[in-house]
Amino acid sequence: MAASVTTVATTLEGQLWELAVRMQNAELADTTNNPNNIQTAIDTENRTVSITFSAPATFAVSSAGALVASPTAYLP
Repeated sequence: MAASVTTVATTLEGQLWELAVRMQNAELADTTNNPNNIQTAIDTENRTVSITFSAPATFAVSSAGALVASPTAYLP
C-alpha cells in the first residue's frame, strides 16, 4: 500500500492537483518501468488545469453478476 500523502491545499480541486503532481513525480522516479499513466496540462489563457489518469485494473464478476473493477498498484 502506498504511503499516505498530506496535502496543503484547502480545496478538493487543489488537493487533486497536488496528488497529480506527486504521482507524476513518482512515475518519473520509476526508471525501471517508465510508467506514464498521469498527464497534466496547464492552460494559462483559460486558467484551467487538465488531469488525465489511467490505472491498471483487475476485473471480476460478483455473485450478483455485477462487473467489479479494482485498480492495481503500479508505483513502487
